Amino acid sequence: MTHHQPWSRRRFSKAVVFAQCLLASGALTLPLACTTTKKSKSDPPLDAVQQETLSWAMDELIPANHNMPSASQVAGVAYIMTLIEELPELAPLFEGLIARIDEASDHQFSKMGSPERVTILKALEEEHPDVFKVLKDFTYESYYTNETIFPLIGYEPHPTGSTGPKMEPFDDALLDRVKQSAPFYTKI
Repeated sequence: MTHHQPWSRRRFSKAVVFAQCLLASGALTLPLACTTTKKSKSDPPLDAVQQETLSWAMDELIPANHNMPSASQVAGVAYIMTLIEELPELAPLFEGLIARIDEASDHQFSKMGSPERVTILKALEEEHPDVFKVLKDFTYESYYTNETIFPLIGYEPHPTGSTGPKMEPFDDALLDRVKQSAPFYTKI
């Protein structure tokens, strides 16, 4: 997976500022039950059931179609797991998000059909927009920063400092009509 690159200063700063904004906004005041688990350092930040719920939720935001893979098919959950491992302060955010989804679905989210999952996510978006924003933003980030998606959407990455894409030479003939028309301004 391509997301195991070292964090840049900009990416780390952005994640820290985002987490601080969520703390200040109160979005991290989530159910205490989701943060009181006794996990050892060797345990994953989210257990297998939580990861499955997150996977289904991400796939409702970005489902697969005949041209594009779903969010989970391009390792969206693995991206978030890596992010939580590198910034453990974000774990309560995802634990709370999953707790809200589990609560709304009576812990049956992964067993439900797509229409029911969509209904639950729409209710989450309306009732807890800050919590839903966490799911939406990190799902999109995990998807559209994955290098396997780049060619599918026609994106050609060009690192900073590189020459970038070559431009087509400009065709001066495109200006002929404008050059021959009268000016649209008044000469002073």
